[in-house]
Amino acid sequence: MDTEQTRSLIARYYKALTTGDLQTVKDCLAEDVVWQLPQSVTTVPSDDNRRVFGEEVAAELGGRTVKKNFDLSKPFNLEIRNIVVDGGMAVVQQRLIATAKATGSDYDNQYCWVYTCENDKIVRMEEYADTLYAARSMGQDLKGEQ
Repeated sequence: MDTEQTRSLIARYYKALTTGDLQTVKDCLAEDVVWQLPQSVTTVPSDDNRRVFGEEVAAELGGRTVKKNFDLSKPFNLEIRNIVVDGGMAVVQQRLIATAKATGSDYDNQYCWVYTCENDKIVRMEEYADTLYAARSMGQDLKGEQ
């Protein structure tokens, strides 16, 4: 894909994510899309606890993860800070501000996503985030500590 095609695909994908348009989220993803989670994340169902494929990606990112982890009766904001696109690769820096459902704690985390795009579809997604901060904000037990 050329740079402008990739930029358009990523823009369409993020618009769908922020408006809850699950069908468009699915349409932006290849059927065999791979979501490479941060190494420390082990709670999303997958074959090796780090990779999630196809339909599961759309379900998780299209709302399941947000509804499970955040109190949607409180302010929720996904801020796109920067998008860099070159050919079929896009890098998106974002900030997520919300309230953790499990603890009622403020959640303010930075993310970086690296997307590989082919044939007008996202074929690979690599997620980078402060997973220790996320776990603590959400009250997850970290080796017996909270």
